[in-house]
Amino acid sequence: MKRRFSLLLRTLRRKIAAGVVGPSSHQRKAVASLALLGLAELALLTLTFCTNFLSAYIHNSLEIFHDFRLRSLSNALAIVEAERRTGLFAEQALQRWHDAHLAGWSFWNTYYAGVHPAVTVAFLVFILVRMFGWNLTRVNWKRLNEGVPPQSPPPDYEPVAPAACYAPDGASAVVTRASFADMNPAQQYRFLRAVWVLGAWLAFLGFLFVPTMPPRLLPVCDFFNDAGANVGACLTTEFSFVDTIGAHGSLLWDWNDESVKSLNNPYAAFPSQHTIFAAWCAMAWIMLSGPASSDLALRSPRYWLRALLRWGIIAYPMATMYCIVITANHYIADALAGLAILAISYACVYCYYMYRNRRTSYTAVATLPPTLPY
Repeated sequence: MKRRFSLLLRTLRRKIAAGVVGPSSHQRKAVASLALLGLAELALLTLTFCTNFLSAYIHNSLEIFHDFRLRSLSNALAIVEAERRTGLFAEQALQRWHDAHLAGWSFWNTYYAGVHPAVTVAFLVFILVRMFGWNLTRVNWKRLNEGVPPQSPPPDYEPVAPAACYAPDGASAVVTRASFADMNPAQQYRFLRAVWVLGAWLAFLGFLFVPTMPPRLLPVCDFFNDAGANVGACLTTEFSFVDTIGAHGSLLWDWNDESVKSLNNPYAAFPSQHTIFAAWCAMAWIMLSGPASSDLALRSPRYWLRALLRWGIIAYPMATMYCIVITANHYIADALAGLAILAISYACVYCYYMYRNRRTSYTAVATLPPTLPY
């Protein structure tokens, strides 16, 4: 079913591209089709990136805020109780320790507010541009022109058979390989994008069905949304969390900004989307950089420098998880749930690719019509 749907979308994209450019060369049609693909990808990535706002809109449209608040408080207290039973409830102690020994709240608040979207967008743009660059420069398009006889063929000219107008990895980015390193950039983009999109939408389901009040709102009594309703739980005797962004501010935005109040879901704590996106960025970097070459000796400085550049990215999700806890925006359980969701997303996409790898015949790629851009 998914294969037929994918074929239908590609056929529709070819027809739209042909209608836009009119009677023209295969390459111009391919460029137009690739542009339509880019618009579709940007729409999907943008919608996925706005799942927090979408969950806020759904809750505000379908649920009374008072009920929404009570349900999120109940889920938050359940998480606190579970953490206390397992010995994980260390958020308050960690925040107090950080405030006493490190502080630097302006940095950490800005890190929470700005690094999360900036780094994720940078990684998405990088793999997207990398995919389009491969589609625009690969040898397939040159061979496509070689399949057209020239007006004045030289004496040694030999026509290229239509079936040979595409390279073996030719025209479809959907064709899979057993190893990520064996995929071309278009296939690698689709793999990484699928993991990110699936993880974000699984988190969206958590925002919808398991709304959770973040730690910073548990003791708060004087924070109101744009409708004038109290957002906090006012549990001042049970909890001592400090809303660090509200108390110290950040360089980008504040919870009292009207746009934040109207668009943001205040109870989107479980799971932590910050953790999902940060861990995904680290995973993408590690997979794209690949292992060190076998030509590098273990004692070589270049070997260890490359290993540091590849695996040093792990510090980014670790710093992100530390940040979301000390700023009282998430529980430790939220971060662990985010890691679990990313692992589930990766496993689902990997199993799907392995399934497609067994069922896909690579010899069929050469028979695809030459109007496809990939």
